[in-house]
Amino acid sequence: MSLPFGEKSQSGVCRLALDGRRRRTQVRRMAMPELKRRRKALKLSLEKLSAMVGLSLSQIQRFETGEREPKKTDLENLAKALGCTVPELLEMEAPAASPVFGGLMPVPIAGRTAAGVFREVVEFDDGEPEYVFEPEDEDFPKARRFALTVEGDSMNAADPPMPDGCRVVCVDFEQTGQPLSDGLIVVLQRTREGGHLREWSVKEIELHDDEVWFCPRSTNKNHRPIKVPMNPEASEWNALEIIGLVRDVSMRVRKTSRR
Repeated sequence: MSLPFGEKSQSGVCRLALDGRRRRTQVRRMAMPELKRRRKALKLSLEKLSAMVGLSLSQIQRFETGEREPKKTDLENLAKALGCTVPELLEMEAPAASPVFGGLMPVPIAGRTAAGVFREVVEFDDGEPEYVFEPEDEDFPKARRFALTVEGDSMNAADPPMPDGCRVVCVDFEQTGQPLSDGLIVVLQRTREGGHLREWSVKEIELHDDEVWFCPRSTNKNHRPIKVPMNPEASEWNALEIIGLVRDVSMRVRKTSRR
């Protein structure tokens, strides 16, 4: 197979195959702000709405944040419970966020992630969302952004370093249109128990002839990369998804005791 600019390597073929697989099979998942707005307007808690429609609290929360896409029957039941139509509920585009604080834009903090090792997703509760304020991403101005708080030491030797307690600002990987390439630092999601349990991890990509490696970058040598076959049909990809591209890293200065 000949590639653009004469590239014929196996890794190049697989990169294109994986990129095409992503476009063909991944569902574009977006947050549903109208679902949350209508639920709040009716003063319905997640628990109350979940009982009304026969879904779990976490399912509805994931519909609101865009981590999961509802089925047609779920949409119909939610619309009925909220007194609206399905098209009204699917008003996907939230009003554009206005720049504040000298041109900075609000970025929601989605939860916590481990750096380099998988840890079960810890999402924030149903209270008012927390935000960090960041400049507009000039490379991906229309991509959905989210921030995560990092736990662990397995990306503390990355470039830039990502120590325990730092915060990473990410863009939705699918919406960037980027192919897999060496050096990208990404948020990798692994699902277990039929999709009911999710784990997030920050890793750096290395491309090899027949494998994609998702690597920790740490002073702790106990951390190991996840190695996945380049073959896009390999079963190892079934439970893995790249959900974010890390764009910025920030760290609050720690307090020190005065001597």
